[in-house]
Amino acid sequence: MRILKKLFVFFTLLISSIFANNTEKDSNNLIVGTTSGYAPYVSLDKEGKYEGFDIDMANLIALKLNKKMIIKDCGNMPGLMIALKQGKVDILLWAISITEERLKNMDLIYYQGEKTTTIPFLFWNNIPEGIKTIADLGNDPKKIVCVEAGTFQEDVLKKHPNLNIKYIDKIDDAIMEIRYGKSFATTLDSSLLPRFKNKYPQIKVIFLSLAPSEQTLGYGICISKNSQLTNQVKKAIEELSADGAIKELEKKWGLANL
Repeated sequence: MRILKKLFVFFTLLISSIFANNTEKDSNNLIVGTTSGYAPYVSLDKEGKYEGFDIDMANLIALKLNKKMIIKDCGNMPGLMIALKQGKVDILLWAISITEERLKNMDLIYYQGEKTTTIPFLFWNNIPEGIKTIADLGNDPKKIVCVEAGTFQEDVLKKHPNLNIKYIDKIDDAIMEIRYGKSFATTLDSSLLPRFKNKYPQIKVIFLSLAPSEQTLGYGICISKNSQLTNQVKKAIEELSADGAIKELEKKWGLANL
């Protein structure tokens, strides 16, 4: 009897799990992969609810597609990419840079941001002399440059084999790395600079040029290649751009002048 009861419980939980997954993947839902800690694009408010430019964008897109928006927090950039590849999310919205390499593996629909020709590098208290290029950061092999794993900035650093790179999970961890001398420098998305410079006046920033192959074309909504959603989302973005909705969100979240 005990064995039968255990089997009954097991199959009940299995069926419940399958039912829950099917409910989430309902065609009436738009499952949006993102993660918090990336203000003003995505963060948590005082009540623990998601907010930010990308959350508002996701809501507007869902309305255009006549779907219910469901947020799936994937933890970090690698988690986001895995979730998209495994079909656990429909789209990714997390200020993800459009690069040549990413375009080979997924559809990226532009929705915000400008072409990136430089990226900022952050130091604590002062900028060392002799830093004119990204390669100069590797003049001393003992000095570490930390970067958030899976980001566009990581892709750039990996193209410079002389750099001593350390990977971290969150950009907040990178700030602690340079603050306490564990890393020499770090880099992040330019849109995040105002928040961190206001919080930590000791941060010093230098912008270093990118090679043409390293530059980006703004931020894109990631969708699996050959997905039926690609054209639908592209049309939604075109409409939101034409009616000024995206401009209004940029003003709301302080992105209008970035």
